[in-house]
Amino acid sequence: MFLARGTVVIVVLFAVAFAGRLYRAWRSGLQADRPAHPLVPASLLAGAARTWVVFTSPYCATCGPVADRLQLSDPSARVVKVDATREPHLAGAFSVRSAPTVLLADAAGNVTARLVGAEAVEAYVAAR
Repeated sequence: MFLARGTVVIVVLFAVAFAGRLYRAWRSGLQADRPAHPLVPASLLAGAARTWVVFTSPYCATCGPVADRLQLSDPSARVVKVDATREPHLAGAFSVRSAPTVLLADAAGNVTARLVGAEAVEAYVAAR
């Protein structure tokens, strides 16, 4: 009886460890398959050396202040607001799930920074 219980416990432990290993392998595969961000469209860049793209929504209370804060902290950069509800394809291309989501793009349209939330923007600005 005792030997049977011990065997069951060992089998369950191995099954749990194996399932955990399979889950971690599956999860890392998902992250590896995630494509890099596409280029920011030239229409948003308008020839600027640096462009802040602020994805907003109609009910976002912090989006306006975030855009203003970025403009004050980086006056030589262009700041563009994009309503994610009106531009769902663009928001989807950059995996925008909440507002504000902010991207910093270089002159070629490469995303050099991605910040999600007003706190992340404030921390980024404070660190500069």
